[in-house]
Amino acid sequence: MSHPSFQPDGPFDPAGELKPDDVCAFLFAGTGSAGVPDLPALARSGPAAARAAADVLDAVQEGLPDGWPSMRAILLEDPAGYRAAARAPGVAQLAGYASSVAVDRALRAMGVQPGFAVGQSFGEIAAMVCAGVFAIADGARMAVGLVDVLSRRGAGGGMALLEAGEDGARACIGAAGAPEVVVACLNAPSVTVVSGPDAPLEAVLDAARGAGVRAVRLAVPYLSHHPAMAGADDEWYAMIRPFPQRPLEVPVHSPVRGRAYRDDDDLHRALADCIVKPVRLPETLRAVHAAGATVFAEAGAGNALCQCARLSVPDAHTFLVPLRDRPRRGVPRPRTTETAPDVTGPGVPGDGSPVGKSAPGVAPDPQA
Repeated sequence: MSHPSFQPDGPFDPAGELKPDDVCAFLFAGTGSAGVPDLPALARSGPAAARAAADVLDAVQEGLPDGWPSMRAILLEDPAGYRAAARAPGVAQLAGYASSVAVDRALRAMGVQPGFAVGQSFGEIAAMVCAGVFAIADGARMAVGLVDVLSRRGAGGGMALLEAGEDGARACIGAAGAPEVVVACLNAPSVTVVSGPDAPLEAVLDAARGAGVRAVRLAVPYLSHHPAMAGADDEWYAMIRPFPQRPLEVPVHSPVRGRAYRDDDDLHRALADCIVKPVRLPETLRAVHAAGATVFAEAGAGNALCQCARLSVPDAHTFLVPLRDRPRRGVPRPRTTETAPDVTGPGVPGDGSPVGKSAPGVAPDPQA
C-alpha cells in the first residue's frame, strides 16, 4: 500500500489509498505548530473537505471570547494574517486545536473514519471532540481556559526536548543537580521532553549538551506536566466541569492514564490530569496498534506524531496530512521502522519556525 501524497494544488484521496480492512488511529498533537496550518490547501482537496473545514472554524469561533480574531479568516480565507494574529496570547494554541478538528472532519468527509483517537497533552481536547465526548465549541472554550491557567500558574518555567531516552534524560537532570526538573513527556523511545523552572532547566540543557545529547529549549513560557502545577489542574477542572460529557463514539487511548477511556470515567478530570502528570506516548501507540490500528494518521499540522509512531511501533503504517505553510521536502516515506526521524514536524526544534508546546518530540532532520 502506498501513502497518500498531499500536494498543495493536487488531489488528495486518502480513502482510495487504504485497504478495505485498514483501521485508522487519528493522532492529535499538543499545542502549537511550526508554521501556519495550511487549511486552504486542505480545502482545495474538494468541496467536502472545504465545507468541513469552514464548519469547524465557525463552530470554534462560537467558543471564543469577544475580541478574538476570526479563525475562518486567519486560517482559511486570508492566512497571510495568521502570523500577526498569532502574536496574541492563546491564538496559536486555538489555531492548533481548530486545525486538528478541521483535519479530523475533513478526513471523515473524504471517507476516512477514525477507529481510534490518541491525544498528546493539549491534543487530548481535540481527541475527545473527535470521539464525540465534547462539542467543538466547548472544546474551544476549554482550550481558552487552559491557556489562561497554564500562563498564570506555570510562569517562570518551561520545557526542553532532549534527544535521549527517559533514562538518559534523568541522567542529564542528575548531572545538572536539578531535581526541580522532571520528565514531562516520553514522545518516542529516544525523545524526551523535560519540564522545570527556568534556571534549573537551563542547567539540564547545558549538562545534556556537555554529554553530547542534542537538546533544545522549547518556546513554551510555562511549566506543564509538572508536579508543581498541582492546583492548576483543579482550577481548570472547575472551569470545564460544566461542559456536558457525552458517550464515547470512538475509543480514545490516553498516554497519561495509559489505557483507553471509558464512559464511566470523569473525562473532565482526565483532561485536567494532563497539567500535572507525565505523557508516555510510545506505550499508548503500541497499545492502539495491538488493539487493531493498522494506519496512523496525523490530525493536524505536520507529521510529528506519525514520526513518533514509526519510532515506537515496529512496522508502523502511516499516512500524513501536512498542513504546513512551507513546502515539505519530498513526499511521505514508505512504511518502515526507523531508528531516527527523517523530517521536521510541528513543534519540532531546528526548522527556524516558532516552536509550540506540542513538541511532539521528533528532533529535526539534519538536512532540513
